[in-house]
Amino acid sequence: MKNHLPSAVILLALLLVLCLHAFAAEDRTGPETHTLLSSQTGYLFTAQEPPSPAFSPALGRAAAMGPRTTPDVLVNGRSIGPMTPRMMVEGEAYLSPIPVLKAFCPSIQLKYSNGSLTGSAPGLHFVANVGKAYFMVNDRYLYAPHGVLEQDGTVFLPAAPLAKALGCTIQGGGEGDDLVFKQVCTPVAEGVYDEESLYWLSRAIFSESGNQPMNGRIAVGTVILNRVANEAFPNTVKEVVFAPNQFSPVAIGTIYRDPDEDSIVAAKLCFDGTREAGESLYFNTTTMYSWADQSRELVCTIGGHNFYL
Repeated sequence: MKNHLPSAVILLALLLVLCLHAFAAEDRTGPETHTLLSSQTGYLFTAQEPPSPAFSPALGRAAAMGPRTTPDVLVNGRSIGPMTPRMMVEGEAYLSPIPVLKAFCPSIQLKYSNGSLTGSAPGLHFVANVGKAYFMVNDRYLYAPHGVLEQDGTVFLPAAPLAKALGCTIQGGGEGDDLVFKQVCTPVAEGVYDEESLYWLSRAIFSESGNQPMNGRIAVGTVILNRVANEAFPNTVKEVVFAPNQFSPVAIGTIYRDPDEDSIVAAKLCFDGTREAGESLYFNTTTMYSWADQSRELVCTIGGHNFYL
């Protein structure tokens, strides 16, 4: 007579096999969630990847955003790097001002036409003209030594003066560095200048260097203001300019010509602290050999002028 296994034993063996199969399947596929989705034929269970973990300060920004391949741009802690084209120009960080301006002032209205980028919002007025060596914020001039640049329809400005214009400190600026803007005060306001000093400095700059690039004009203004600050010379711009036998435009009368816009801008930049040619106290045209070439130390040559201590 044949022996038959009790039914309970058979059931137990089947349950054991099913449990082992379930554990093996979980080990192969890893953790997943299931969502009940509707379809035209009823409801289906579909496997989905688990959601990404929420940002945790302990993990840091890199863990939340994934590996970073390019330097970031941050404005008051907010990342705008993916939206902000940037490049290096002779070792200086340049970037598109548009995302930066929008981060500071979301309501700003920006327009780019014929090489001119303008922006307007309550408390903020912005103008940058491609090719100029300066831009304006709230009618205050900011120096851009390598110029306002344009590439593929995008305007680029130097990061450091842009930060200054917006009342920010800035960290970084190297080729592989993040650029970090942090606002510490209000944007710059229109400059206030002594009327007589601006009148004569702009005329001296124009008559001596009206055919020079902006850095050459600023260098001439630098010499005049260096003299004002030096005990060996008079202590006002007008007195320095009209000191005997110092500036040829005084002798020939061209000092009285009305200056062009760039010469007025150069004078304002000088009064705001922009300097070229260091501590120079003298300059002369490069085509003229003078006593300065023999008795003074040459600092640099900018455009058509040599500058001396």
